[in-house]
Amino acid sequence: PEFSNSIGMPLADGLSFVHAVLVGAGLRDAGDKSQSKVALIASGKILTGFSMFKSFALGADVCNAARSFLFSLGCIQALKCNANTCPTGITTSNPDLTWGLDPSSKQVRVASFHMETVKSCMEVMETTGINSWAEITPQMVVKRVGVGQSRNLSEIYQHLQVRNGELLKGTGPSKLLDTWNG
Repeated sequence: PEFSNSIGMPLADGLSFVHAVLVGAGLRDAGDKSQSKVALIASGKILTGFSMFKSFALGADVCNAARSFLFSLGCIQALKCNANTCPTGITTSNPDLTWGLDPSSKQVRVASFHMETVKSCMEVMETTGINSWAEITPQMVVKRVGVGQSRNLSEIYQHLQVRNGELLKGTGPSKLLDTWNG
């Protein structure tokens, strides 16, 4: 927990910031991420189709998932991963504990989880009327920020309002420009 709770920053904050800097430096295309010179991979708490959609909205080109696939295998979060005593047999080499980990049945569960998660993301995309992950924008995701108050991701993460190459010209969202000028 020391690393995950104390070092770095949450995925949404870090991903949106890096995406905005790269857009401002002219290395990413905010309008069509598939045309960007640099790819961003989101990893961390990617559990659902919507979490993938949100990561794409914040600038991701690819989403990696780990914990959700452990859940699909049957992980119960016993927190015994590093002790070779995982009760579900997932993170152990102890034959007394791995008996319940049947690869032939578990592979079906994992593949099904993957297909359904991607399908869920595609369904969210379809409701917005877009055809590609590269078209997902921060304006497409709205978050409740208070009673009766909602904001889209570009309003929450104002640095996402940067335009292509803007930081190179000395313009852009003020906080992002201050960071850029260091």
